[in-house]
Amino acid sequence: MRRIALAAGLLLATACRTPLAPEPARTAERALVEVPAGELPAFEDDLDYAGLDDAIGRSATWLARLAAADPGRTFAYGKERVPIQKVQATLARFRDLALARPSPQALGEAVRREFRVFRSVGDGTGSVLFTGYYLPEVRGALARGGPYQTPLHRAPDNLVVVRAKDFPTQLENDLVGRVEAGRMVPYPTRAEIAGGAVDDRDALCFVDSPVDAFFLEIQGSGVIRLEDGTSRVVTFAGRNGHRYEALGAELARRGAITREQLSMQALRAWLAANPAERDALLARNPSYVFFRFADAATGSLGVPVTPDRTIAADARVFPKGGLAFAMTERPVDASGPAMRAFSRFVLDQDAGGAIRTSAHVDLYLGSGAYAENAAGRMKQPGRLYYLLLR
Repeated sequence: MRRIALAAGLLLATACRTPLAPEPARTAERALVEVPAGELPAFEDDLDYAGLDDAIGRSATWLARLAAADPGRTFAYGKERVPIQKVQATLARFRDLALARPSPQALGEAVRREFRVFRSVGDGTGSVLFTGYYLPEVRGALARGGPYQTPLHRAPDNLVVVRAKDFPTQLENDLVGRVEAGRMVPYPTRAEIAGGAVDDRDALCFVDSPVDAFFLEIQGSGVIRLEDGTSRVVTFAGRNGHRYEALGAELARRGAITREQLSMQALRAWLAANPAERDALLARNPSYVFFRFADAATGSLGVPVTPDRTIAADARVFPKGGLAFAMTERPVDASGPAMRAFSRFVLDQDAGGAIRTSAHVDLYLGSGAYAENAAGRMKQPGRLYYLLLR
């Protein structure tokens, strides 16, 4: 959902937490370390396999496409470069094990026997910040009119993406911009796009709230509810290449909200209470997301994301499509502060423009009231492990 595809928690990430440690890994070689047998977790899945087969199948589909196009592709598991065929075999074998619905103890024993386990170094001590994201629903129309005045733009024809992997000796990250007079120049910022730098007449659709449109960008995908009762799914189609700036951090600097109070709900409340300052605050984030229509919410792999099974992680340091095991906490219900333990197998199927470290992972929570509220409040430390067939 997310190429910037940010979570609600990511909106606030740079302001809501004190860094867990000063040195998170920012390269694939340092991001994962193999775990000795005596330090392995229990591998108990608290969802009793729900959604797991779908999620594995979607990663397998993506890996099959990639292997057909690039059979020599490898993935970094720490210092090791692992052939794509080994990653495919990992998913196939684990899928066979899970389909048999073994007891948690039996599955844990099988994992310890048949798989190598790599732990994220996280913040340098193994701790990873877990946040959540969800599929929002907003009111909209396919043409501008009445309350529907805020455009969701499709990716412009002149948007150019230079992939870092195509220029490994020159670029660390992808470069986004447009070509003018034979030169690549930055694409317009959010404020410039709002001012007319991108023609509204070619917008994908229009929604009734600039705040809802902004949070739709944060999530990366959403449902546009039309007045005739039908709906359309929109999902990420590109971004303007500018650095994402957390608005929560700005409000904390101003003293408008304390760091302890920061959440998606708190930011929405501040924007509602200060309409005269709304547009100026939104414009402080120069990053902008473009959308396209889709059949379902999709992740950075181009396959549908699975509630409670898909994670978004730093694509530079973790193996995309890979099988992982997450241990953290999540909200008990849609409103209260209580948290409960969370441990399950997940698939690395999404990415986030604001997730640029081994110390942050985003869990896709699905749609509905619980998902929306939990995504705004989930900021919990935890552990993340990746599995690889022996």
